[in-house]
Amino acid sequence: MKMWHRAIWAVVGFWCVASAAVAQDIRVYTQIYDRSKATTSRGAAPVLVAKSLMLFHAGKVYDLIDPGQEVTIYEPALSQFTVLNSQRQLRTELSQSEIRRFLGMAEAEVRKHLGAPFDDSSNVSRKAVEILQFQLRPNFEVTFDEAKLHLSLHAPEFQYVVEGTVPKIENVTEKYLNVADWTAQLNSVLHPQSLLPEPRLALNQEMRQRGIVPKSVELRVGANPEVHLVAKHDWTWGLLETDRQLIADWEKQLQDPKLKRLSFQKFQQVMLTTETAKRR
Repeated sequence: MKMWHRAIWAVVGFWCVASAAVAQDIRVYTQIYDRSKATTSRGAAPVLVAKSLMLFHAGKVYDLIDPGQEVTIYEPALSQFTVLNSQRQLRTELSQSEIRRFLGMAEAEVRKHLGAPFDDSSNVSRKAVEILQFQLRPNFEVTFDEAKLHLSLHAPEFQYVVEGTVPKIENVTEKYLNVADWTAQLNSVLHPQSLLPEPRLALNQEMRQRGIVPKSVELRVGANPEVHLVAKHDWTWGLLETDRQLIADWEKQLQDPKLKRLSFQKFQQVMLTTETAKRR
């Protein structure tokens, strides 16, 4: 998977609700653009690489990502995520404690890899190793323009720039960012080649301290090839009728006896096999 594709989860992975059930209906429509030199050379416009629709309703959060047509449903009362793949008629569940456990195993493996002697003859560059090390222990220089609600986190090879907004509904910032943390961790487990969650968690904490949510998030990573992604978020304080129909359809699918329930490990194996086949 390309580095920018893996990094999508670092700019799109921040939805759901954390502690109490959410009484308000909220709609967040997101478009993610690739602005790397590879796609914008010769004056070309940024390329739309992904879209997502996230719906807060009746104590649950539904997150649909396109391409992929995979829906993640978070139920804070159960501390559980359900992942529904309609095309393959598959579902799996993953609890917050399981996310912690799988993420701990993944980070331990990364630390083990980084502890091995560096081999200049390998295909892994020193810069790639440094970026991986940074993801385990990010250290940003932070600047904030209070008048414009512009937040910047800067490191030599890793930068976030946020255009923020203050939600119109009370307590949304805290609830949104609490689950933003969980979703960043979930994406690192669900998509093993994605970025590690710690840089995103650092960004979430900076937004939390300032009481803002993002209207846009720009991510730049000095990898080879470079990563330069921008996620633009359109917040709506209510649901459309089409949103309610989608929710009804997803809930109906979850009750379908033809839907096959897999363990998380088996579900992940099936999805990774599918992704590998598509890239061939």
